[in-house]
Amino acid sequence: MVGVLIRMKLTIMRRGMTDSRASWMLVGAFAGLCPASCTIWLATREAGHPGALVDLLALVLAMWTFGWMLGPVWSGEPVLGPESFALVPLRRRVLALGLLGAALVGIPTGVALIAFGALVVFAARLGVAPVMVAVPVVVLQVLFVVVLSQLTGRALRAVSGSRLGAAVAGLCTAAMLVASQSGWIVFVALDEVLVSGLSPRVSWVIRALPSGWGLAAIDAAGRADWGVVAVDLAGLCVLIVVLFTLWSRSLGPRRRARSGAVRGSRPAMRPGFRGDEATAAVVSREWRAWWRDPLRVQTLVAAPAFAIMSCALPLAFDSTALLPFAGALTAVMGAVTSANPYGQDGTALWLTLLVPGAARRDVRGRALAWMALFGPSSIVLMLGGGVLNDRAGVWPWAVAATLGALAGGVGLMLLVGVEQLVPGPDPRRRKSSPLDHGNVTGQAFVVLIGIGAVTCPGFGVMWVGERVGSASTVGVGAVLCVLVACLSALYCGRRARRTLIARGPELLHLMRTGSNSDTSRAGATSPVGERVGQRHPMVWMCAVLGLIACVPQALVPTIMKINGTIAPVWFLALHLPNNWQWLVIGFMYGLGIMLLGLSGILYRGRLRSF
Repeated sequence: MVGVLIRMKLTIMRRGMTDSRASWMLVGAFAGLCPASCTIWLATREAGHPGALVDLLALVLAMWTFGWMLGPVWSGEPVLGPESFALVPLRRRVLALGLLGAALVGIPTGVALIAFGALVVFAARLGVAPVMVAVPVVVLQVLFVVVLSQLTGRALRAVSGSRLGAAVAGLCTAAMLVASQSGWIVFVALDEVLVSGLSPRVSWVIRALPSGWGLAAIDAAGRADWGVVAVDLAGLCVLIVVLFTLWSRSLGPRRRARSGAVRGSRPAMRPGFRGDEATAAVVSREWRAWWRDPLRVQTLVAAPAFAIMSCALPLAFDSTALLPFAGALTAVMGAVTSANPYGQDGTALWLTLLVPGAARRDVRGRALAWMALFGPSSIVLMLGGGVLNDRAGVWPWAVAATLGALAGGVGLMLLVGVEQLVPGPDPRRRKSSPLDHGNVTGQAFVVLIGIGAVTCPGFGVMWVGERVGSASTVGVGAVLCVLVACLSALYCGRRARRTLIARGPELLHLMRTGSNSDTSRAGATSPVGERVGQRHPMVWMCAVLGLIACVPQALVPTIMKINGTIAPVWFLALHLPNNWQWLVIGFMYGLGIMLLGLSGILYRGRLRSF
């Protein structure tokens, strides 16, 4: 049975392979091999404190295990699911063995095997006996994370259809985003931990986690403490069996609980809005949809969670420089994750198209509802972060960034949602995972870059005011930033309304069929389409690298130097002499703009091919 399911998985992957998907698989493999190689490199380091290297390896292995637990949040439905075998007369344990064997075949498992191979490298420093123990430990650790991933994925998919499950998925998504962009903290504190080690309490906790049992067995083998080795290995085996049993029992037919009806007359779910009745009805509809739709609930939770986690990370280095910008980051993430508003509603667009004059009220109502949801939370986070920062000079920057992101984001979200609509399933036909919908990565980057573009003029004037020491110039720049963002919101809203009226039937056809026209399908197989598909991963790679160069390596050091709060951490310019810092910051700005421009050119060529 295991061999049959492995061949079935490989066949499905082979027949569903495209140039774009193959490129993404290669990019994902490279992205996984980099931290795996760093884990092996860490196992070769020398430690000045007894047990410091063991503690650090246990911490890194715990991060790998945590990543495998949250992996299903991003990956969505697996290639082979138990629902595909509902009519096959198989026992759950046999089906679980086959699915486990199929799950072990893939690039993620290979990356995990390389990462946990650091245990063998560490054992080689202790002698032959620890190496003999490390080999089965690596196999058990990989088996443990794969089974744990299958179990957590099953649990997340079971609850993701509810609002509570969507909120949990939003928190997990925010945590994964923060971890992926801030994993450098481990390497920043590497030398200090190797010299002084972790505190005894933290050391005991990370070694007591199941991810550290194999490492503890290898360390005990180096001391010839075979009783501890036996206990750790036996505990790991028992834990794998328990997790496998729980997972196999969950493979039965999924039973969905009846969702309690939410009464439509509850005044607590209505925003305080007064205006024409048609727009007020749209605002009320959107307000309720944001609190009921699991996909929107995930966005509603992920945006502030990501902002709080990201801005609180510098506290580890006694820096509060980013706290006042938590509100701005909330607004940016709220707009980025809402970049496909009409695609989320599916074919319900026909209700708007049938009513004359409803397009204008629909666009305006969606904008007001979005502002009613993300505006107060962004402002509260900005005020709280500004109070904790306790630096008067940061207030103009925080206010301008927050209000500019709110105004610019709401307009760009609606315009991109209409101009570059991504078809998705109707809400009643969505799969169990909220992430199994249309790929809106491109639209998210367009909104992100657009927000930066509309706020840059005001920030430029503020920067000049800071350099010349003119408070009035800084104030003018802040007002200019908000004014340009508001004008952008008005223009984008009007443009979105006109596009919705002019292209409404075409957009409805796109959401019903998944293609603009019959010719688009033929064009997808043309040489131009194939070349663009091959460039597709390059678009996002250039965009990500450009954003890293512009924001963490250029904008954040600029803010730190202006505020006088310097925390070098992973910012390249701040590690150089003062004479070179502004030069490197300027180079990072230029590099980031160049990469973002290249990404835009490639993305524009991709759109033209369709």
